Amino acid sequence: MLYDKNPPYPHYDHLPYAKEPWKSLYVLQRLTTTLAMVPWWATYYTVMPKSIRPRSSWNLRQIIYVNFTRRVFKVTEVAGVTWGTRDPTTAPNEAFLKETSFEWVEPLKEDLRTGILNEEESAPYVNVGCYIWPKKNNTKSRFSAMKDSLVKTDSNPGPETPPVPVQDDRTYTVGIYMHGGGYCHMSAHESSRTSRIPRGLVQRGILDEVYAVEYRLLQVAPFPAVVQDAAAVYSHVVNKYTQEQKKFKIVLVGDSSGGNLALSLARWLRDEGKLPSPDGLILLSPSCDTSHNLPETLSSYIPRPNEYSDYLVDNPEPRALLQRTFLGFRGDKNGPTNEDEDRRLMQVAHSEYVSPCSPVVLERWGHSVQQDPEGEYRRKFWRYTLPNLPDALQTFRHPEVLNPMLRSWDDLTAENPYRKTCQFPGLFAAFPRTIVVCGDGERLVREVRALISAMTKDGVDITTHWAPDACHDALMISETWWDKAVLDNIWQDIDKWASAFKSSDTPTVN
Repeated sequence: MLYDKNPPYPHYDHLPYAKEPWKSLYVLQRLTTTLAMVPWWATYYTVMPKSIRPRSSWNLRQIIYVNFTRRVFKVTEVAGVTWGTRDPTTAPNEAFLKETSFEWVEPLKEDLRTGILNEEESAPYVNVGCYIWPKKNNTKSRFSAMKDSLVKTDSNPGPETPPVPVQDDRTYTVGIYMHGGGYCHMSAHESSRTSRIPRGLVQRGILDEVYAVEYRLLQVAPFPAVVQDAAAVYSHVVNKYTQEQKKFKIVLVGDSSGGNLALSLARWLRDEGKLPSPDGLILLSPSCDTSHNLPETLSSYIPRPNEYSDYLVDNPEPRALLQRTFLGFRGDKNGPTNEDEDRRLMQVAHSEYVSPCSPVVLERWGHSVQQDPEGEYRRKFWRYTLPNLPDALQTFRHPEVLNPMLRSWDDLTAENPYRKTCQFPGLFAAFPRTIVVCGDGERLVREVRALISAMTKDGVDITTHWAPDACHDALMISETWWDKAVLDNIWQDIDKWASAFKSSDTPTVN
């Protein structure tokens, strides 16, 4: 199968190749021509000096991987293709689960549905699937079964002795993993490419158990459904370990858009105070400025670096998809069709829950804008771009409108759950200890630097690892295609951080 066999989503109706048979023909053509370019890339970069490679340290496999992936991503723009997704409402075939166990988690309880998860603004609450690493073995071994069959039963058994509870003083380190994929691709299933991350965390002994959340993608349910689903699994894990009277620490883990979701969940847990806060965050190439993917925002006019050393692309259609699906829009392909929709879109796009490192949010909280330190693109946007937008789009893009609209605790609070008056003095104040991993060759490097700077200023205990010459989300890539030494160094730093994390104070979740 070349891609996910989903029916055309309403958001893709305007795309020329979104329907069969044109979709299959286009994808086949794109893959065939891209494969045909592989020998050319190999020959060209073999004979040319290393100085002209995207990164001089890269070998041919790395160059081919990045070029191939970047070119194939074009199909998401033209044909609305999704990769590696699953229906979140159906359970997987257990026979194909070799490393994980699957279980359903009940919807988030009503008394926890506050803040951005309140009933009026949220998507429907549903059961959430999750994959638990490592796989639980609920069956007896063949040897144990044979031994039991040989034991003779006493004809006059005495009163049954109740089992003696085993004292377990161990502190378990439990991860809640949120996969990447731009909120449009991938799955929590163990066969997904992103599952190399929870697999590595368990196999290397960094975490004892990992719950990978099969959250609803944007084409299934609009924001904040992703936070609802992640919060449901978080609540489930807290209740489970509490009922079992086990000591434990919880770490939120996310790569790319999953890192964005981990930040959003951590913020909701902090702001609402309904559940204990997590003990740590592992953020791998986190996406922290989603507003960059929405047309006609300030961020979308700030170019991202490393165009040729990363496979991430800037193109208009995924932006349009996000724009509509974030709020369940079903308007035309140009986005919001009235002022109310545009106001709501700006509330979401410039919320601390969605774009904590967008220029608007950073300035609101007194942080430097690493993406545009000299303010060059900001001045161009206000002076040249904004005045030329349609009147309906200008209204809610002025900073004098955005900031009061998003921060006020007066009239707009009831209609803007994405921004509540915060009892914390800083954007990331009271966030748990964190490790951030980012490749210095990826396109998100500036917004990740902004995240690190803001967290440091707000007093977060933060550790950083800059993977040399690495593209986006390196731990998702097989060692076949990437430098094993670079990947091993990332894992070693995460392990080192986790070891110090485990040996620190007593569990904050108990």
